[in-house]
Amino acid sequence: MIGAIMTHDAAVLKAREIANRVLAPSAGQNDKAGRFSSEAVKSLGESGLLGLMLAVDVGGSGLGPRTFAAVTATLAEADASVAMVYLMHVLGTTTISAARPGTAQAVTPILREIGAGRHLSTLAFSEAGSRSHFWAPMSRAQRNGDGVRISARKSWVTSAGHAQSYIVSSLAPEGIAPTDSTLYLLPAETRGLSVAGPWDGLGLRANASAPIALEDCEVPSHFQLTDDGAGFPAMLNVVLPLFNLGSAAVALGLCREAVAKTVSHLKSAKF
Repeated sequence: MIGAIMTHDAAVLKAREIANRVLAPSAGQNDKAGRFSSEAVKSLGESGLLGLMLAVDVGGSGLGPRTFAAVTATLAEADASVAMVYLMHVLGTTTISAARPGTAQAVTPILREIGAGRHLSTLAFSEAGSRSHFWAPMSRAQRNGDGVRISARKSWVTSAGHAQSYIVSSLAPEGIAPTDSTLYLLPAETRGLSVAGPWDGLGLRANASAPIALEDCEVPSHFQLTDDGAGFPAMLNVVLPLFNLGSAAVALGLCREAVAKTVSHLKSAKF
């Protein structure tokens, strides 16, 4: 499917095929073992679904929130962990796509890699100390020439250790209020970026939602995704609406499968 523009129906059919062939057979075992499904990500990439909402000129399908929700719910029926990996990836790609003009040229090669199915992205917003206020980072970027240095302890980073890039929030160097944040793109190979601990969650155990540590990570100016202090509007206007929609789609997929299994049991149960 890579290189071909998908329709809404084709995308959902492709998600159903991956759910049945790749996700469903191993979902229970992966959840029990807390194992991240690289096979699922590979299949999503080969199918073209990783570039679902990217523009056509960077290899995406140019589809919108309706298709994103339908694909996410379909994946969640078979494996909600994979659906959350997909959700956070799409949020990451959408945030990269909305980069400020000065950054757009630098991130275009990454968007093309995503469109080609070879790049998984994710968000790294929440921090130890920020509690549920993901939009209020505790860390503060420090000026470093024309770029910045960031040290932070990020919590619950889906696909930690498996993504090729992370969208990171931090207070702007001159920020005053808790909402004066900036968003940055950090490739996985950035020096000082590491997975800071294991993931052993209660439910959705196979999405590698582990903490990551940023130790004096250097971020060049061309990987600054928003203007200084403009991270908060991006999180609320770009990320949050899709996150709410995607989270609801994951819950919908879980509920659909629960109802289907219940109906199957009731139809087959005998005295």
